Amino acid sequence: MNLRKRIDDSYWATLAAAHLPGEQYTEPVGDPGLFGPGSAVWYLHADPSGVLGGVSGLLLGALNEPVTHGTNQHSNYLEDPLRRLGFTSSFVRGVSFGATPVAEKLVGIVRAMHKRVHGTMPDGRPYSATSSADIIWTGVTQSAQAVRAHLRYHPKPLDGKGVDEYFGQYSVVSEMLGATDVPKSRADVADYFADMRPRLTVSEETLETIRFLRSPVGGDAQSRAATRLVSRAATDLLPPWAKRLLGLQPRTPLDPLAARAAGQVLTRTLRWGVRQRAIEEAHARVGVPYTRP
Repeated sequence: MNLRKRIDDSYWATLAAAHLPGEQYTEPVGDPGLFGPGSAVWYLHADPSGVLGGVSGLLLGALNEPVTHGTNQHSNYLEDPLRRLGFTSSFVRGVSFGATPVAEKLVGIVRAMHKRVHGTMPDGRPYSATSSADIIWTGVTQSAQAVRAHLRYHPKPLDGKGVDEYFGQYSVVSEMLGATDVPKSRADVADYFADMRPRLTVSEETLETIRFLRSPVGGDAQSRAATRLVSRAATDLLPPWAKRLLGLQPRTPLDPLAARAAGQVLTRTLRWGVRQRAIEEAHARVGVPYTRP
């Protein structure tokens, strides 16, 4: 087996261990989906740097303690992290590149899942995956960290106008999930985090979640080594205030340099070794040529 195939197999075994029902990219022919070719979402989500952004988004998202508690209470991701990662990747990939009926079906599946996630924390704070506030938090932490990864590791990143376009487009997904007044630009996202920061808390449950998210995963040594690099680069992508809250500040001035070198090696390797079949099929569906980066 050649090296490129080993990289491709390992990547998809980690990110596609499970799929949501209905995820496909070939039909209906001609349907561009929610965003379509030429959109900021297609451009940003087509690059493997999104993997680093996705993991970093999960780390940042853990700072909202009620959301983290709700996830822990109503999910088996601690027992089967690859399955949970697969479902999350399936959803993001599907709503990004799938045709409109596919995206709508996946949103409906996730909304049905969210209805089961509600309750009260031991300190009395409520949580609900159907609340607009919780949907916004999850969407903004993911999209904001995806942008940070994109700007740092993409060879031709979007400019400021393109980033605003991305936030505006990604907000559509949060709105379809039931959120209102979703941040839709860089300024909106900055204001949102400024408003949220005083409300964020770090408990032992938060720290346990962070330790779990930063642990290597995969069924082979290659996957576990790669996910260690992902964890290192994803942690480095966190905003300084989040690192301070979580006690993840660099120990030496060389730590960020090492993390970013790892991120560069990883993203370049994945661009070379991973075949993005969903993106190829999405382009073919709308009759637009796809050029492998």
